[in-house]
Amino acid sequence: MIRDDANGQAALEGSAEESILLQIQALGQLPSPSRTALRLFSLLQSSESGLKDIAAVVKSDPALTVRLLRLANRPGNGAVRPAVAVEDALVRLGINAAIHLAAGLSVLDQALSEQDGEVAAYLALCRRSLAAAVTAEWLCSQPGMPAGSAEMFTCALLARIGQLALLRFYPDAYSGFMENTVQAEELLHLERQHFGVDHVAINTALLQDWGFPSVLVDVIRLAETRLDDHVTHERKSIMAQILRSAWDIAPDLMVESDNELLALALRNILATLGVSHTQEGLLQAAGQLRHGWHEWIEDRPVGSDSLAPDVHMTGNHGEQVRIALCVQLPGWRQSWQEALEKAGYPVLLAESLEAAGRHLTAGHAAILVVQLEAAALEAQQGLLGVLTAPPGQAVILVGDVTEPASRVALLTCGVEAVVPPQVSPEWLVAQVHHAAQRIRLHRTLEQERASHRRSLSQLAVTTRKLHRQTLTDPLTGLANRRMADAFLKRHWAQAERRQTPLGCMLIDLDNFKQINDAFGHDAGDRVLQELATILKRQVRQEDLAVRMGGDEFLMICPLARESDLEVLRRRLLVAAAKVNLETGPLLFSTGLAERDPHVMKTPEDLLRAADQKLMRIKRGR
Repeated sequence: MIRDDANGQAALEGSAEESILLQIQALGQLPSPSRTALRLFSLLQSSESGLKDIAAVVKSDPALTVRLLRLANRPGNGAVRPAVAVEDALVRLGINAAIHLAAGLSVLDQALSEQDGEVAAYLALCRRSLAAAVTAEWLCSQPGMPAGSAEMFTCALLARIGQLALLRFYPDAYSGFMENTVQAEELLHLERQHFGVDHVAINTALLQDWGFPSVLVDVIRLAETRLDDHVTHERKSIMAQILRSAWDIAPDLMVESDNELLALALRNILATLGVSHTQEGLLQAAGQLRHGWHEWIEDRPVGSDSLAPDVHMTGNHGEQVRIALCVQLPGWRQSWQEALEKAGYPVLLAESLEAAGRHLTAGHAAILVVQLEAAALEAQQGLLGVLTAPPGQAVILVGDVTEPASRVALLTCGVEAVVPPQVSPEWLVAQVHHAAQRIRLHRTLEQERASHRRSLSQLAVTTRKLHRQTLTDPLTGLANRRMADAFLKRHWAQAERRQTPLGCMLIDLDNFKQINDAFGHDAGDRVLQELATILKRQVRQEDLAVRMGGDEFLMICPLARESDLEVLRRRLLVAAAKVNLETGPLLFSTGLAERDPHVMKTPEDLLRAADQKLMRIKRGR
């Protein structure tokens, strides 16, 4: 397996992945589930919680309620009658699957609500995540598939959250990698080389931190790192293939074109999975998939009509926000709508508080103006509390709330203002102005924070590059002497503590001076680089390849005995024999040494033993 310099640095630092995750987390960059999803996770882990408790939490989030019911009633779930209650949807989907779905959708919501509009790749990745989820759901509905549609829908949603994190932390550099890299293996290599961590490691860390099932974490990791198309009959393998296939098909689903191209992609994937379809059936499936995709994006802030943020909408008062207006009395609704639009606020009408809440949760509106009768206030207070939670939104309640305790309770739960129904439209507009000013201030602060995060991200990239430069050899890309010393000391201490073997191999090119004299230093450099390439390709993942200086190289091999080093030496010789250089055969001598706790007291003793063997071999020639 290739041992590149990014992996060597990871070994030196002990846990480079953990270090990068901590850096990103400190800047608030990691995607995370909503409060509702986290509450559901908590209930899932509690032995005292039942279906009723979980359903109550789901009902507090109108957007989540709609999505669960929609997924529970999708074709392929084998239902005889539609699910009309949250409890029905939870039973049909499975409580675990439904809670994981809630987490996946809320992560996408949060990612989109905080996305940097300057990075088109970020929004494109969110759209592709949803397209892949819709596709994975359909693939799971095919005969013989071993996974439920809800759990695979969630897996597809969460499969690239590591890329979302990297896009937010390294927006410019990483979007360039994604745009110019086709092969998954190449992208993972670039991630490790430039950032010290790859998106699969971030995926795994986040999902494990949220308590996501380990079997689904393994499926996502397998789908992201598997480079062949062979499908075994193991459940994880099939699920991983479904997930990988869904992501491959997603771009075809997102492009508005003829269904024949999408049908062809479906046929190829289904053939891999051992499922056959007629051409007519595939075309019908392609149409159903595209229809399902449109259903989801209509309720998501990732549709083409909602890509432009509100900051581009200006009116009489500068940057404006959209208003969701929910008023039952027609006369008031018309006069209030006219007054708000005259003041420069676009208005979205909603027939119910739940419908208005969907406008807010989907990002279509930032201020909710709702008129409620006194009898409905107590029943809707919980929902109002959910809708007022985001700092970039506001709820203005129009109602006959006369009791001071009730007004205090509403304001405490986050309602921006409580105004009596008799107020004039001008008074209502003034309240909206006040809320909009606070929201604009919040957006300004968020823009400044995003700019600050970009500056810190660029500084982190620059610092990391400088750090790598101090630890690597510029000619070969291998670790340098400084890095080797730290690596050897660390593993020497571990070998002493755990009583495990530790080996090293010194490598010295034969006749290198003569090569430089006869062919020039450029040719000599090419010889050094060729040997470095062989070392990278032939050594184990846990080893470290080092250029000590000149024509001398070092291999540090934790957990290796001298017999293991001999196997490595033979592999290197076989690889070198296949090299064709203008300077002639690639020849080198080696000195092998294994840590002897009875004789060797320091890491230098190990190096000295290898050097002595190397010298004896060279003198004997």
